[in-house]
Amino acid sequence: MQSFAIPSSFYLFGQKITVEFVDTLIDNEDSTGLSVYRKNVIQLQRNNQGVTRPQTQIESTFFHELMHYVFFMLGKDDLRKDEEFVDTVARLVHQAMITAEYAGEKVVGL
Repeated sequence: MQSFAIPSSFYLFGQKITVEFVDTLIDNEDSTGLSVYRKNVIQLQRNNQGVTRPQTQIESTFFHELMHYVFFMLGKDDLRKDEEFVDTVARLVHQAMITAEYAGEKVVGL
């Protein structure tokens, strides 16, 4: 399997969404990821002395917040607020991205 390079920003419907790594998200919000819609920002807890997570967990958190943002942009608040649904879709998209095969390459570990 490959790892996924978390972007520093991306666009949805022409709006730039910035991804920020934060040191104190888990302390301040009791969360490892947060979508801040009014600022067009996704915040992710940075690995530090108090919080250490594998890259795959950070990637999963990014995709989870990305799905929140996608449903927000689509005006689907019922879906955006359904944490179980958001997490399931995020896991599917994450798996698709890290197991993607490109011409001439093979995926290891499946």
